[in-house]
Amino acid sequence: MNRDKAGGVTVKNAGISIQIYPLHRKQGSAWLLSYYLDSIRQRVTFRGSLDGARKYARKIAKQVSGQTAGHCVLSPAEAETYRSALAHLESVDVPLTAAVEEYVAARKLIGNHSLLEAARFYKRNYPFDMPAKSVRAVMEEMIEAKRADNLSERYVTALRYDLTKLADAIEESIAEITTAQLDDWLRSLPVSSRTRSNARTSVVTLFQFAKSRGYLPRDRDTAASLTAIGKVTEGEIEIFTPKEMAALLAATDVDTIPVLVLGGFCGLRSAEILRLDWQDIDFEQQHIKLSAAKTKTAQRRIVPLLPNAADWLSPYRNEVGHVMPCLQQRMNDVLRACAHRARIKWKRNALRHSFASYRLADCKSAPQVALEMGNSPQIVFQHYREIVTSRDAALWWAIMPNTPANVLPMKAALAH
Repeated sequence: MNRDKAGGVTVKNAGISIQIYPLHRKQGSAWLLSYYLDSIRQRVTFRGSLDGARKYARKIAKQVSGQTAGHCVLSPAEAETYRSALAHLESVDVPLTAAVEEYVAARKLIGNHSLLEAARFYKRNYPFDMPAKSVRAVMEEMIEAKRADNLSERYVTALRYDLTKLADAIEESIAEITTAQLDDWLRSLPVSSRTRSNARTSVVTLFQFAKSRGYLPRDRDTAASLTAIGKVTEGEIEIFTPKEMAALLAATDVDTIPVLVLGGFCGLRSAEILRLDWQDIDFEQQHIKLSAAKTKTAQRRIVPLLPNAADWLSPYRNEVGHVMPCLQQRMNDVLRACAHRARIKWKRNALRHSFASYRLADCKSAPQVALEMGNSPQIVFQHYREIVTSRDAALWWAIMPNTPANVLPMKAALAH
């Protein structure tokens, strides 16, 4: 180390000479380091003691000579840029090298598009701040909400039945579940196409609820809504013969007779029977009043109480409360047990199908039958026309619990 005439100090290291000159400032000690890099004079300011300036000069000399991995010396402007970059990265705790590598890789993917705009697009479509809610947790919230909204217990029970199976099969957060997962699960269900379609509806309802609660993005379709809609095959319409209906009525008990009568002689859906109260049956006016809350279509309906239905239900005219105070599954079990005792095969929806078929054969008016059933004339005409004969219809409507002189007795129906 040498001192020149201007009071400066020269530090030599690895063949590199760096001059250190004092800078006169009001506060603290400062030094100017001067050296040449590729024939260009470089100046670096150092604040601190002279010993510190010497050490920094030796470090620069090593870098310039290529003895360290850095092999570069930054200009004051470059050094400031470097410090600023480090300060920005410190806020996200990412090393400089990693940040550069990630930036370059991202630009290769998106080309000349703005990386910031790409990140904003990703955040809009794949938000990071959504709560991780399981299918089971969202299901419980939705069930509670549906009950608070006074939806029927039958509907709530059906939702829980379908969604519990989904929760058992898929444990991921609802935001992580893909359409492919849901499609695979639906196709794996060992059920009919109609039951699978109903399960899909329950899942779509769950995902829409999650969307409304902020557990899924609100600005795009859910994974459930994008699942495949399977074709529902209805199969051939099945009905009971007059002999089978008479056998069912003979084999059942007093609590189940109203279900058979309301389905087979009035055309009510099973869900409508479960919602029906005895006070909805007007024995004086000979009709059944179904409010909008009790029908599938949410439209009020008046169903005529035909003579044989009125005769079968007459012993119950002083009853109060629900006609069938149980859930759908229990009612299905009771009806299947009745069919077993009668030694006939239970047929799905056959009571309502039978009413439509025999009623249309009797009155010859699809619009009238559709009005009574809460259906469309097109459906009635398409599915129930010419299924039974007028003679079969006469036997059906003559099934009575007693034997008035002017009607065919029940034993006659059993004989045919």
